[in-house]
Parts: sequence; C-alpha cells; structure tokens
Amino acid sequence: MYTLTIKLLSPTMLMSGQGDVNTDSTIIHDRYGIPYIPAKRVRGVLYESALEVAEMMELSKLDTFTIEDVNVLFNRSTDDQLVEDNPKLAIFNLTIEDYDAVANDIAALQSDVHLKKIFTKDRILGEYTSMRYYTSIVKNSGTAREGTLHNSRVLNRNLEFKGYITINDMTDTERLILSCAVRNLTGIGGKRNRGFGRIECTIDDKAFDLETLGGKLWNK
Repeated sequence: MYTLTIKLLSPTMLMSGQGDVNTDSTIIHDRYGIPYIPAKRVRGVLYESALEVAEMMELSKLDTFTIEDVNVLFNRSTDDQLVEDNPKLAIFNLTIEDYDAVANDIAALQSDVHLKKIFTKDRILGEYTSMRYYTSIVKNSGTAREGTLHNSRVLNRNLEFKGYITINDMTDTERLILSCAVRNLTGIGGKRNRGFGRIECTIDDKAFDLETLGGKLWNK
C-alpha cells in the first residue's frame, strides 16, 4: 500500500455536477462539507497521463512500456472500456490531511442543537473553497452577453489530498508506468485551459522515484 498525494497549485474546479440556489456548480464533498477527490476521478486522470507517456514513447521508438501495458495495469480493454474483474490497481478516495479527526470534530459540532446552525455543511465547505464568477462575451464587442453570468465554487490553491493505492503482484514495468503517470500528471478538473486545476502529484515511496528508475527507462 502506497500513499498518493495531490497538491493544488491553482484553484481547482472539481465539480460534483450539482448546484443549489446560490451556486451553479459546486465541489465534490462529503456529508459534513469536507471536499475530497473521488478514486474514480484520480484513476481516470492517471490513466490518461500514462497513455500520454506511452504514446510519446511510441513516437520516440522506445519500447520501455506500451499502450497495451498501460491497459493491463488500469484494467482497460482494447476498446478503452473498464474491466471490472480482478483489478490490479486499486485507488482509494483522496482526502484532506487528518480527515478522520476533522470529520469527527465536525460531526460532534453538527450534532449539537445549538451549534449545528453555525457549523453547517455549506460553511465547512466554504473554509476550503471560494467562488468564481464568469460570463460569455459578445464576439467583436467585448461586452458581456446578457443572461450568461454564472458562478462556480472552486477548491482553494495549496490544499493537499492524500489517499492509498495498491497494486497486486506489481512488476517493474508497472512500477515504471505508474511513476511516469504520476510525474506527467499536471492537471485535474474543469477549465484547465484557463489556468484552473494545476497540480503536483507524488507517491511517497522511493521505489517510485523516477530518477532512480531512469536507468531502466532509458537502457531497456
């Protein structure tokens, strides 16, 4: 079992797909209002990152690992569908540091009849997020298009999320794939082309250090 860390280098739009009376789009969060990054989302961006590296290797005539190797590790079939049986790579939700202690404290506060109106889910979420407002612009005029003002809640910069990953019977090739995928992963969430969602992704174990693995990468 290894620890995967994602640090937000910019505000990040990790949307839940839902909104409310005051917000068009809100952040994925738990029942207390604490944000987290779902395992499925992490798995998806790591898979995309690994594919990108494999494609670069293919173009560079390197055979260190292939797209097929990536699909095996991420339990994908040749038609890019997720294979549910016997997954090699398991990824857990990424949460804030000391999540259990924080969640327990908030649960105690929200269970108090006098405090629950103060420590609401929205107020807790507001401690980790901020609002962004945007509108469509009329082409050639530079003015805001009427009726297009929207808002979204974003995760604040410098937040860190951690979660566990496990790999059954991991090979050297699979270790290298994951190392490259992690190093190559620089973004998550929406509107990345506008500066949102820049991240730094790391694994805590030295066995995944890409400099250490470099000899295997280039001398295979």
